[in-house]
Amino acid sequence: MKIPDEIQAFLSKNSDLELALIGCRADGSHISYDCCEYDVAILGSSENGYDKKIVQLGDNTIEFLHYPNYQNGHHDISLFNMIKLEKSSDLIISPQPPEIDRKSWYIAAGKRKVVDSLFNVSKNSSAKAELDSSLNLKIAAYDLIEGILLLSQTRPMPIHELNQLRQVEVHKDFINEAIQVCIECLGIERATRTIINRSFKALKEILKERYDVQLLSSKIDFLLKQGLLADCYYYIGKLVCSHLEKKDNASQLNYHKLNTIALDLTSDYEKVKKLSALIKRDCKLMLKN
Repeated sequence: MKIPDEIQAFLSKNSDLELALIGCRADGSHISYDCCEYDVAILGSSENGYDKKIVQLGDNTIEFLHYPNYQNGHHDISLFNMIKLEKSSDLIISPQPPEIDRKSWYIAAGKRKVVDSLFNVSKNSSAKAELDSSLNLKIAAYDLIEGILLLSQTRPMPIHELNQLRQVEVHKDFINEAIQVCIECLGIERATRTIINRSFKALKEILKERYDVQLLSSKIDFLLKQGLLADCYYYIGKLVCSHLEKKDNASQLNYHKLNTIALDLTSDYEKVKKLSALIKRDCKLMLKN
């Protein structure tokens, strides 16, 4: 695995840390886009101040991500297929310990995301749900897609997820139907430059306090320049929904108008109600099978 010399040199200065390349760059250059950063995991304890930090080196970007529990035997799916940086500063593929049953980890993680999807869409059963029903549905659809990818032993990567979904080999009809329902819930057919530009502007306002907003914005600019409108629409929605899932209801209500614009939410409550029932059905089928 070859990474740019300037990144290699920078990382070698931190040889006292246990570092690994993860994300799409570790999966092969055919997956990553030019706009994709080099995700570097800090494994175990760290006091160097790089936790969740972005470093720009020429045309390349490094994002440091901290995994403090790694040395305690805790394994994260995002670390599967990682490439560790050894003291020699050469990147070598680090095999996972044999005791890890990767398939079981993927299935367990996939089921958890399906449960998250079911939880979010079940909110629409409430009599008070009409205001947030379209939002709940989109969050549920993104969760279910992530669950489908994980159950297919694919590590979801937000900017690549729609493309990953296109490439998943599905052998069960109900999963194909679930994918089609999710795509309809997300409204990807509405991906036009006008709608995307409006959503992008709202997204930057919603995420303005995040440390990585400039990096995320550069990825959206890249997708737009490449004419990947469906992927761009999907990615913006994914970012907003992932952000909102970590917020309480009060926070969601405070940004209701911005959320509506960023997610291109529909006001067709009957359609949302119908799709919610389908998502709920698909979640239950996936949990049973």
